Amino acid sequence: MKRFLSVLTISSVLFVSCITPAVKAEEYYALGMAYFKLQRYAEAETWFTKAKFNRTTKIASEYYLGRIAYETGRFREAKNCFERIIVQDADNITALKAAAYTCIKLEDYNLAENYYRRVLELVPESYDEGYNYALVLMAMGKAEEAEGVLIRHSNTENPMALLILARSQRQRGRPEAADAYNASLLKEDDPLVRSEYAAYLAEMGLYEKALEEYRRTLKNEKLSEEKRKTVQEAMGRLETDGKGGTEAQH
Repeated sequence: MKRFLSVLTISSVLFVSCITPAVKAEEYYALGMAYFKLQRYAEAETWFTKAKFNRTTKIASEYYLGRIAYETGRFREAKNCFERIIVQDADNITALKAAAYTCIKLEDYNLAENYYRRVLELVPESYDEGYNYALVLMAMGKAEEAEGVLIRHSNTENPMALLILARSQRQRGRPEAADAYNASLLKEDDPLVRSEYAAYLAEMGLYEKALEEYRRTLKNEKLSEEKRKTVQEAMGRLETDGKGGTEAQH
């Protein structure tokens, strides 16, 4: 019996000694992921923090610590987590995307622009990032560059992308904006986009066409009562003095 207990004790010691720091880190990371999926962020953060001190789980843990910080509204902390990954791996696409999106939340559009530019250098076919990059450029007042990004990265099929294209062309006084508005509406009949299109037509002096689009807007059942009133007021002004209307934008 004593011999059996001695063997059992030795086996236990040997088993414990086989649990390397890397194995422990993997276990910590797995616990962190389990809690993250349950949206129990405080527990997840505890385990990811433990896991990040081993090189095998460092970058993945840092990423999820950034995700947790983002989900809990700590955007600057999230940005720091993603940027620590980028320092170690400058071509980490996941971290670059996350850092760019977080920079938008922080209204740091210059840095977001840099990160999106790098993402698109690495994956030029990235549809979503091309769209997000264009949004950033529009926020920075770079309408021409935004248009180029949308076209270059094949972002001219999505109705929202087409709307951004229309707005960029409109800002620069290009008549192609009408085509982009039309293309967006053909893909999705959004009453707010149609109202915006009508206001653009009024700006261009196409008053009858503008009124026609406003009328079509009012027929759309998805239009809220508040926006309906705005459209009716715009139509009233247009019918009275022919001087354009008020937009009901997104």
